[in-house]
Amino acid sequence: METNMNRGMTESDQTMSMQNEMDSLKESFTKLRSDVADLFSHAFGFSKSGAFMARDYSMDAMENVKTRFNDLKSRGTEQMHAVEHHVVEHPMKDLLIAFGVGFIVAKFMHHKD
Repeated sequence: METNMNRGMTESDQTMSMQNEMDSLKESFTKLRSDVADLFSHAFGFSKSGAFMARDYSMDAMENVKTRFNDLKSRGTEQMHAVEHHVVEHPMKDLLIAFGVGFIVAKFMHHKD
């Protein structure tokens, strides 16, 4: 018994139909391959651009940290010079203050209940 598909079709018609279907499948697979290649290229392109953005951001952050560190270092140096200058101008006063602070800290450290 012949199926409904084969009724009225000659062997050359079936061959042509089969060939058309094969060609259609080849075109579909070629398009699929192209789409997958585009997808991967876009995905890798985005990850590369994201990596470049992260690198730029981290370089900016590192530069910011270096700038702040240098600012703190220079302010610390200025404060140290100011303290030295004050000690040179008022040595006795600063010596008594240092002794008093040390005495109070020692009392707190050895406080007995």
